[in-house]
Amino acid sequence: AACLGTFFVLETIEIVWQHKRMAYVDSSVAETGTDELLACMVEENYLENYENNKYRWTHDNVQQAASFLTDEESRALLRCSIGKLLYEELDENKLGASLFEVTDLINTAPPSVAGMANIDYIKLNLMAAEKARDISAFVKCSDYALKGIRMLPSDKWISYPETTLKLYSLAAEVETFLGHYSQMEIYCDEVLAQKSIPALRKKDAYLAKLDKMANADLRYEDAIYLCLAVLKDLGCRFPRGGVTGLAKAFVSLSRTVKMVKKTPTEVFESLSVVTDPSKLAIMTLLSRLGDWSYLAGEKFAYLAVLAVTNMVQKTLSNGLFDWSAKSLAALGYLSLVVFSDIDTAHYFGERALQMQERCGSEV
Repeated sequence: AACLGTFFVLETIEIVWQHKRMAYVDSSVAETGTDELLACMVEENYLENYENNKYRWTHDNVQQAASFLTDEESRALLRCSIGKLLYEELDENKLGASLFEVTDLINTAPPSVAGMANIDYIKLNLMAAEKARDISAFVKCSDYALKGIRMLPSDKWISYPETTLKLYSLAAEVETFLGHYSQMEIYCDEVLAQKSIPALRKKDAYLAKLDKMANADLRYEDAIYLCLAVLKDLGCRFPRGGVTGLAKAFVSLSRTVKMVKKTPTEVFESLSVVTDPSKLAIMTLLSRLGDWSYLAGEKFAYLAVLAVTNMVQKTLSNGLFDWSAKSLAALGYLSLVVFSDIDTAHYFGERALQMQERCGSEV
């Protein structure tokens, strides 16, 4: 019970007791049922039954004392074996609810323990890392991702390319959140060095590297050029700068403003949510390109305009993205600054607000 953490449920301890009792206790105690043993521990104030079939230790020191009944090496092996047992016995829903606890138990074993490179345990760490990321537990996410990476075999990119890519990409992303940029670079370089993986699947590694360039190092120009290169690989090309770039930006702005003004309200209201990975990746990069081009100054102003017009055009042709409302609002701002058209800017602003309401509930 001490291995299960501060809290545990009756079903979990019953699974462990059924499989482990003969190995760790004498025969007389082994025949005792879990209900009787738990009732005794509650009566002696070691545990409290705070909810139906749910128990917790009355104090951290009590749990610690119970765990010290075995030596450190035996305790680590016991915890690992319990984790493996729960992984095998719990159904998908119950495993999801106890994901961190089961993963932590399995991870207590040293790498030398046989079976620790099992792909199931690697994927378990990936699942735990993704769950930790989703609840903003970034340190835990980093720990799980690193543990999974260390379990991978030397031929990981051949044996388990998909799992390896997910682990490295997630690790790079979370190290960016934590400000551990040197470690993030290591993870990114590992992914980007894999020539067999297309640019689309390297998106997360590229984004981590780009965000570090622009947001941490303030190297907007370098970030812009890398972003343009990735967009080119994804089939989205931009013109060179200078007079040609400015001319194409002006033409694109004029056409896009006219396109939006001619689009019926019913079309805006009927736009579906985009789920295509390639289109989502391009829009994510376009959003960043627009921001960084604006911050980089006049030299890249044409790119800021082209990024906005591209995003609006893709919204009208493909559907709603997370950045659709933002791009339409930016188009309204540009129509005001470039054409001094207050009415059009106001109309685009109203449409952007309505779009944002839909995006907030649907995207």
